Amino acid sequence: MPAGDWLRAAERDLPCGADPAALLGVDGAALVLAPHPDDESLGCGGFLAACAGAGRRVMVVVVSDGAGSHPNSRAWPPARLAELRQTETRDAVAALGLDAARDLHFLGLPDRSVPHEGPAFEAALARLLELAPASCTIFAAWRHDPHADHAASFVLASALRQRRGTRLFAYPVWGLAHAHPVPGFPLPPPPGLPAPPRGHRLDVSAWLPAKRRAIAAHRSQLGQVVRDDPGGFVLPQALLDLACRPHELFLEEPA
Repeated sequence: MPAGDWLRAAERDLPCGADPAALLGVDGAALVLAPHPDDESLGCGGFLAACAGAGRRVMVVVVSDGAGSHPNSRAWPPARLAELRQTETRDAVAALGLDAARDLHFLGLPDRSVPHEGPAFEAALARLLELAPASCTIFAAWRHDPHADHAASFVLASALRQRRGTRLFAYPVWGLAHAHPVPGFPLPPPPGLPAPPRGHRLDVSAWLPAKRRAIAAHRSQLGQVVRDDPGGFVLPQALLDLACRPHELFLEEPA
């Protein structure tokens, strides 16, 4: 099945509700892996706000340092940009109702080069095993998101799930463009999509104001900070519109 049709079927047919218990169970916690600083807000900001509002234990782990978004800036070299993006993410998760000091962690792997094997991968996995709350459900960017860091983060989440024996849900970010094309971002078709899709649509309409505030906190990715790299990354409005729809999509990965 073509990826666009598969995702549209998921958006149309998967069960829908506003209670995060549908994803976490009665007492479960959540561990959200974000490939870059901002993916936590774009892909599942409503879910995070709903968990915080329900008093659920939730932890966000940002995988990469985010320092690759403006590679030609002299005013914002990689170390300074990485520090800024951590600050933006702290502000974002606070807007979602989380305690950044307790609920947010950074692995600091290199943006655009997140490993999917080898010593750095194993060290990241060991760190996640230390951080992951007991009885947590894992959430990671979709394996078919068209970015190598997203795919590598999914591999990391899969390895963690195998070690913990828990459930894994994927949230599409850029992958949504398979079903809803984003101008300027053509996508190659992903292979091997299972049919039919499994998972849940979370109604986040009550949490959209908080999600929008969280996305707005990532000012460097909205073209509001770095002025000396005209070719630097800016989130396209079409993707922001997709991120701020009333439902977030969570695709359950088979065991």
